[in-house]
Formats: sequence, C-alpha cells, structure tokens
Amino acid sequence: MTVVGWRTWRDRRGRRRPNLVDGEWRWSFARHQPIPDAQEPDRTYLDRWRFDTPLGSVFLHAIRLPDRDPDPHTHPFSWSRSLILKGGYTEERGPYAEEVRRYRPGRVNRIHHDTVHRIVRTRGDRPVWTLFIAGSPHGRGWGFVVDGRYVDHKEYLAGRDPSGDRSTRGPQSRPKGAT
Repeated sequence: MTVVGWRTWRDRRGRRRPNLVDGEWRWSFARHQPIPDAQEPDRTYLDRWRFDTPLGSVFLHAIRLPDRDPDPHTHPFSWSRSLILKGGYTEERGPYAEEVRRYRPGRVNRIHHDTVHRIVRTRGDRPVWTLFIAGSPHGRGWGFVVDGRYVDHKEYLAGRDPSGDRSTRGPQSRPKGAT
C-alpha cells in the first residue's frame, strides 16, 4: 500500500501556489513581520501577522502610522478585503487622490488588483486593527504610482531619500546615457 503524502498529492494536483512574498510555497502560521516607517525607520509603521494556506493568505494588521510615502501604492493580489476590527483610517484613492474614503470598525475596504491608494490618517494614537484577506497574486507585484506611472516597490524603495525628505521620492531620474 502506498501512502499518499503532501508532495505526491500536490504533484497529482499539477499546480503549486507560491507564497506571495517569498516566491516559494510553505505553510506559515502567525509569522510576525514588523514593517518600519518610511521616514523614521526606528519606528514601526505596521505590525503584520501572516497566515498562509493553500487557499490563500490572511493577515492580521496593526497599522500604527499612516502611509508616509508621498505616492500611493498597489497590492500584488488579484483581490483583497480589509475588515476594520478596531480604530479607523482615511484613505485617498487614485493616482492623484481623486477620492477620499473613511473606514471605521465593521466596514470592509475592497481592494482590487488595479486599486491605487494611500492611508493618510488614522484615528487617534492607538493602532488600527484589520483582518486582511488576499486572493492569488496577479503577476505585477506590489508597487507605487509616481506621476501616473507604475514603479515596482524595489525600485521605488531603493530611491527613497534616507533623510525622509518628501521632495525626493521614489526612483531618482538618471541623466541620459547614465547606466
């Protein structure tokens, strides 16, 4: 009698869902990821506890500060939902902040693959707690929209001014002919 293990079952299914950040699948339960602030790296902007399963990812977020990058960002998921558990926030939507939305406990923020947004205000000094559920990755990855143009997050963050000067943001333009 042959025992069907996880590897054999996965191979029989013929597909494998990647871990959305690391590029390789693995189960994870409550993996803690503190995210530093853009302007003050010694402060925590977001505490994230991540739960990965073969069906998708669920995140418990404690948002401690609003998004302090001057440009709005996208998410790497085909869809996602953020249920506000405690606290609240205000976000700007669109590459040029065309729309403003406010979220308080019990509300659900629907974030689609093409949503461009930025949290501009949180309620009070306490963290905003959210349950964030994400669908499969859409292939483009996470990024920022700078002057109407999509910029991959690695390029954007590499060009961030370490002093926190908001006037020098995102990727720095290079003179013609520079490599």
